[in-house]
Amino acid sequence: MANEILLLKAKLADKKDQMKKLDLKAENYIISIREALDPYEEEFTDLEIDRALSAMQDFHILWLQAKQLKEQIKKIEKDLGVTAYG
Repeated sequence: MANEILLLKAKLADKKDQMKKLDLKAENYIISIREALDPYEEEFTDLEIDRALSAMQDFHILWLQAKQLKEQIKKIEKDLGVTAYG
């Protein structure tokens, strides 16, 4: 039983590390999308919509992965009886 708890704690730590990496990637996507959709651009036809669209598609995939990972973290924390992931 103790080994299972240790393995679960290691798995939790790994998933939290993965989440931190996804958070960093998300920040980069947000910056990229904001740059492409420059609010100070006077002509909307000059916006980099193709770049923004591509970034949003990738960002959506990342978002889905993060939501799934967050649920996995919550489940492991529940199984371990620790505070839920915020």
